[in-house]
Amino acid sequence: MKSPVLISIAFVCGLGGGWFGKALFDTHLPKIDAIIASATGGNARIVTNHNGISTQLDTRSDSNQPNNENSSVQTTPRGDTIAESVATAQEATGDSVIDTFKVLLKERQYLAAMNLYQEQMQFRESVASRLKVILLEELEFLIESRNNSDFSELVENYLSVFYDDIDVLLLLAKFNQVNSSYLEVVDVFLLAKTYAYSDYDGENVASRLNSFVSDVDSSYTAQEDWLSLINFYTHLDATGLMTSSYQYRQAIAHLRSGDEAFAIEQLRQLQNDTLVGESASKALDSLLNETEAPTIVYDSLFEGADKIALQQFGNQYAVNLNNSRQESVTLLIDTGASMTAMSMNAFNTLNYSGEAIEQDRRVFRTASGVVQGTVFSIPELILGSYRLENTQIAVIDFGDERGIEGLLGMNILGQFRFQIDQERSQLLLSDK
Repeated sequence: MKSPVLISIAFVCGLGGGWFGKALFDTHLPKIDAIIASATGGNARIVTNHNGISTQLDTRSDSNQPNNENSSVQTTPRGDTIAESVATAQEATGDSVIDTFKVLLKERQYLAAMNLYQEQMQFRESVASRLKVILLEELEFLIESRNNSDFSELVENYLSVFYDDIDVLLLLAKFNQVNSSYLEVVDVFLLAKTYAYSDYDGENVASRLNSFVSDVDSSYTAQEDWLSLINFYTHLDATGLMTSSYQYRQAIAHLRSGDEAFAIEQLRQLQNDTLVGESASKALDSLLNETEAPTIVYDSLFEGADKIALQQFGNQYAVNLNNSRQESVTLLIDTGASMTAMSMNAFNTLNYSGEAIEQDRRVFRTASGVVQGTVFSIPELILGSYRLENTQIAVIDFGDERGIEGLLGMNILGQFRFQIDQERSQLLLSDK
């Protein structure tokens, strides 16, 4: 028969052990709560009920909890685990983040949206991948709706952090192409090629570039705008994106512009190329059978041309652009820029009357990276003896280095036949 004394001792020990275990658990309960809160964004916690200890998931904030204590306690079945509750909380939190991201984009709070995206990239990659899809869809929508200002602001905020994102860079190229900023498209493709680390990205960029070059060639050819097409291929060559296929098209553009000497020399260099060698040989044979290699006297195209004094900066040249009061700004000649751009101070000098009309905002690639600029239309500008009407000017953050206040781009130069006379430091302009 069991001794009453032993039974009493066993009871006391069991009671004491249970009390000690509960005290130990209560001591560590805040730490457990903190761990779960960290994993679930503060929405899961450990609670007790009259039957003992259980886990609960409460997605409401403390400020929204009812005063009735019984109504605030939600217990989960004993079989549920903390891991299951955490997973549920993470899913609910992810949906909440996505909803917030959409609202920020809708309300044009782009900086806050990008901060949220960056935070998810660090802690929840699965949520960040869903946000990326939403971002790309928003950018596509802004392109299709021709909302240049919002597109430029959103892209600038994104690329300031994720500068090597191929998907967004290709959308930026598409945006510039839609706006006929072809030379800027080339610059963006150069960036995309630089950051195309994988074979897939490299092939994707090359395919998009080929399609773009074909579209531009077809567009300028339909307009018989050979000078613009030649300048386009020259810029491709300068950026290092030239291929033998592009060289062949460049030769044809020179041929159609009347510059047979350049075309013949280019075709000769391509005869042994595996891609375009056969086409180059046929074109060359046709040319040489018609006539001997001609020489083009370029100066004859500029007889009676307007001669504008240039300032030399190393191997580059700058020219003055004036308003009707002969106030001027100094712009570096840049045949690689599709649009003339200048600092705000220079713009204010030319726009003394305040008649310039804001058009939209766009993204431009500068030495400082991708930046956003505001495009204005100025009713009247003067280059040499030529009056320019309703000229688009991009106002961006230019440093006043060496007295340069901006760039004279192809939207002005492309209106003329032009040539730089380096010996006399003159810009020659004549009508097309």
